[in-house]
Amino acid sequence: MSCLDGNVVALLPGGESLVHTAQGAVLVPHGIPDEQLRIEITDKRRGVLRGRLVEVLQPARTRIEPVCPVADRCGGCALQHISPQQHAGIKSGWVRDVFADLIMAHTRWTPCEAGCGLRRRVRWFTGHDEQGTFLGFYAHASHRPVRHASCMVIEPELDRARQRLQEALPDGVISVQGICLANGLHLVLEADKAAAAHIELPHIERVQWWWRHGRSLRPLTRPVLELEDHLPAGEKELAIRIGPNDFIQGNRKGNRAMVRQVQQWLPDDCRLIVDLFCGAGNLSLPAAVLTGARVQGAEGNADSVRLAARNAGRVQVDAHFESLNLFESFRYEDYVAADVLILDPPRKGARRICSMMQMLMPKRIIMISCDVAAGARDAHLLAEQGYRLTALRAMDLFPFAGHVETMSLWQR
Repeated sequence: MSCLDGNVVALLPGGESLVHTAQGAVLVPHGIPDEQLRIEITDKRRGVLRGRLVEVLQPARTRIEPVCPVADRCGGCALQHISPQQHAGIKSGWVRDVFADLIMAHTRWTPCEAGCGLRRRVRWFTGHDEQGTFLGFYAHASHRPVRHASCMVIEPELDRARQRLQEALPDGVISVQGICLANGLHLVLEADKAAAAHIELPHIERVQWWWRHGRSLRPLTRPVLELEDHLPAGEKELAIRIGPNDFIQGNRKGNRAMVRQVQQWLPDDCRLIVDLFCGAGNLSLPAAVLTGARVQGAEGNADSVRLAARNAGRVQVDAHFESLNLFESFRYEDYVAADVLILDPPRKGARRICSMMQMLMPKRIIMISCDVAAGARDAHLLAEQGYRLTALRAMDLFPFAGHVETMSLWQR
């Protein structure tokens, strides 16, 4: 093994550290700025050298011993070697840095709050070792699952379900998706073959079991439980249904804070809310209940579109949702001149939508970005089309991970 010594000069979004060595810059997990590390270069991806930490030669004063015994191997957490009290400041800094040239004197800035909630959406992968079959998260930058006794960053109901399930995992299951909602769990067994006629499942209360094979998804238990998320709408509480295929923010506490922030940013005379990448109506339906506004929404997932329409009926909102590919050309006339346009795209952002604002012409834009680099790129597109950044908020929805959510408010 050939090792190099280097100095950590930055902690980057995603949680990797940038290490300067005699061979150039190397990305390495678990480093802290101003530390001196001994590293081994493992590979080169997309023109960037990557390595693993061999030894901390000169630790930072902020370095701590991780609570989780597999934190140095599991890819689920990137920041366990740093005091949790510092995570909010680190993640807030990532957001401020990439939005720096768009922040003006009038821009209201809200940093991350310390003490975010637990993760409620996970995907475990099937692994095998000398102890047998288990369910775990992938190791950093690999497709190798890591065994762990328990996980400190996910909802306890999910962790208990994982422990029970891995004791009697059905044949052919390669991964399991878990979603923790207000009245139960969706557990989706993802397999490389169709389900057998009869599958033995462990007894876990309040679980709706599913089997996914390719594009086929079918329930394993009947009657099918209709599981709900509970959301604030001013002083009211709404129950909206969430299915196994629907996107949901990965943190209950953080999602509720996000829903409330959207409501605080609404104009007093809001009559039309356009919701692109609407999911099952997580952001727009509570806002419409509060204001009485009409909702026009679109989403690529047809299952979510159907469920959003059902949810609108349940909470008595005037809404129309349709299935559209928002990354390609689409008929946009129904989405013009909104009082508020809500954008909550996937990790790659919403480049096409953000380049269309001179045609869509919303009065306000509320954008949620789960990748800071994509969020900054989309933000610059909005600024180029005459929108100014009125408010910016960093949100930590993934405790101990190297991810940060950004909410931004734009006005014409």
